[in-house]
Amino acid sequence: MSEQSAPAVRVLVVTDQESVRGALRYGFPDDIEVTFAVDSREAMRSLPQIAPSVVVVDLQTGSAGGYGLARDMAADVRWARVPIIMLLDREQDIWLARQAGARITVTKPVAAGVITEAVRSLTESAPSTS
Repeated sequence: MSEQSAPAVRVLVVTDQESVRGALRYGFPDDIEVTFAVDSREAMRSLPQIAPSVVVVDLQTGSAGGYGLARDMAADVRWARVPIIMLLDREQDIWLARQAGARITVTKPVAAGVITEAVRSLTESAPSTS
């Protein structure tokens, strides 16, 4: 991979479930760069280096969970506009995910193709930041 062809889209996936990381680790096309964090604290520390286009976060991950990460991102002007895809264990949590700021929700088990489609829909319709 040459540095000249940097990925057009960067995704930060935040989950402590190895099965989810495994499903997503190799499922994205080459033009989407994926980085993983195991909890919201690691994700917040990683945001400045990664500058993600989209964050995919498990509602039930780590100590503060996806809800806490979404809240922290919304409170920081640098990350407030980054769209969030929230992974849910059950459909009944959709309301909670929406309250947290999730633009899209996906009920587990996850498939890379579904997440890729969601990422593309968010990045292709992203508003201009100018």
